[in-house]
Amino acid sequence: MAHLNLEQKFETLTPALLFKWLAWILAFATGVVGMVFAFYFTEFNGKFSSQNADWGTFGDFIGGTLNPILSFLGLIALLLTIVLQSKELESTRKELERSALAQEKSESALSEQSKTQIKQQFEGTFFSLLDQHNKALEKISISTGKWTNGRSDVDLVREAVFERPASDLAGAKDALEKKNGLCGHYFRVLYQTLKFISTNVPDGHIGINFNESTIKSAQFAKNEKMYSNILRSFLSYDVTQLLAINCYCTSTQDTYWNFKLLIERYAFLEHMPFTIDSKSNQLLLNTEQFYDQAAFGQSQFKKNPGAA
Repeated sequence: MAHLNLEQKFETLTPALLFKWLAWILAFATGVVGMVFAFYFTEFNGKFSSQNADWGTFGDFIGGTLNPILSFLGLIALLLTIVLQSKELESTRKELERSALAQEKSESALSEQSKTQIKQQFEGTFFSLLDQHNKALEKISISTGKWTNGRSDVDLVREAVFERPASDLAGAKDALEKKNGLCGHYFRVLYQTLKFISTNVPDGHIGINFNESTIKSAQFAKNEKMYSNILRSFLSYDVTQLLAINCYCTSTQDTYWNFKLLIERYAFLEHMPFTIDSKSNQLLLNTEQFYDQAAFGQSQFKKNPGAA
């Protein structure tokens, strides 16, 4: 077995070992006291004196002999106790550090769990709304029956807006409003889905402060654009062109104003061609002057209006 130095022995000190050492110190001290008394009585015939001077000499002898020895042994016992207390305090400190670290990990895990739950709740509602959106989109995109010659609601609204062109966007919006019964429900579902994304996306910056200022200036949350892009991907060229007309408004008090701002925030016109039947359409070209350029994102059609 390797020989341990004094420092290593102190490192291995335990309450049981301390008690053992203190017992040895006490036994040694008792033995020393006994030896001193035995030596004195043996040397001086073991008789008790009646003289004060003899008792004074006896006290000086006992005190002078035992005090240094007992003080030294007491100091050793005190040092051993201090060492053990220091070790226990160090152990307590380390245990508190481990507890604090475990608490931090637990809080971090709970925080991540909470974020995961919030994300799951958001995505559950988002995909439910997306399903409703797609059903509404499908309804207006399929043939409505023999009385319409196989045309869909989208076809009928586009005919009213683009085949009988108005002189400006306001006139086109009026024409679309007259067909509100055909596509109005779809655009309301689209607006509510976009609003839900902006106000409920995890780590979002709009929340309950849904107004013009926050819609324009709030930073995007981590996956906010991803969700809006998923929604945007379901819109056809025809529907996107109608959307550009649908959100035309001139007043911040208009009920469509926030819808317009959401279109700009999420670049919903990025994939909108400015042509109909391969010909540039002036109404669609005019939307460039109405919408902020953010609405068109990185549009290839904006760079080349004749592309389709």
